[in-house]
Amino acid sequence: MEPNEQETASSTASSSPSPSEVGSKLLAKYADTDSLLVRHTNNQEVLSKPKSIPLQRSQELEQAIRNAPANAEPYVELGQYYVDQERWTDARRVLDAGIEYCPEHEPLLILHEDLAIHLASKALEQARKLNAQRPSEESRYGLEQAETDLANRRVQVCSDRYARHPEQKEILIAWAVALRQLGRQDEAVAHLQEAAKDPAIRARASLQLGMCLQSLERPLEALSAFRKAALYRSPPPEPLIRTRALELAIAIAQENHLIDSARFYTQQLLECCDPSQKAALQESLKKLEETEL
Repeated sequence: MEPNEQETASSTASSSPSPSEVGSKLLAKYADTDSLLVRHTNNQEVLSKPKSIPLQRSQELEQAIRNAPANAEPYVELGQYYVDQERWTDARRVLDAGIEYCPEHEPLLILHEDLAIHLASKALEQARKLNAQRPSEESRYGLEQAETDLANRRVQVCSDRYARHPEQKEILIAWAVALRQLGRQDEAVAHLQEAAKDPAIRARASLQLGMCLQSLERPLEALSAFRKAALYRSPPPEPLIRTRALELAIAIAQENHLIDSARFYTQQLLECCDPSQKAALQESLKKLEETEL
């Protein structure tokens, strides 16, 4: 290796981000992909402002890629640089090439997937704006297509990441949400049932599972899932999950004339609801108590 070439390669290796940092800058600016990512960063790292690199450095990285196309690190650093600069065409060019030469490099895969989801999200945003500004049959079709494209991209990313990281059960929830958007409810149910086996995320998974079962017109199973989401004791659900699960449980119980259950869930909701909701809930509970079983 020539001295200059060795110096460039050494510089590339020393300044490349660690695997735990890859993609965090993209996430900091575009939180849309948050639920899909396999992350090992703390909140301070994720929220930190992206650092720019000099133009000379980007040229060095381009040269390093030409000299050693099977070295993954320059693709990661240069791809992240183009993402930070919102140079999406260049970012996709570099990361696509990196995946071709280094298909098993995890930091590169993560950044490549983040970019794909972000670009699909941008396309959806543009389609929404166009449909709002100039509604037409064509713009509505474009909006529906953009929504489907983003959901399909999420499904693909979740599938790929879960294959690489089966220990990351949280991916199953994001995967299921995307499947629901595509109308693939039965597949979503299977993923959520698996995710609900993990105590750390079972309340979130059970809430989503109840929604899926409700869509499939399986109200009693949905009610059971909402009950679990709201009433897990160890660990207890997050307040928003508990509140939403109880609200949905009350609605299903009332729709199916399960008055005793509706009373119980209303009492549970009264214990954790926002003070502004108490009066309405107390009135609702009073009516339920006056209703014959």
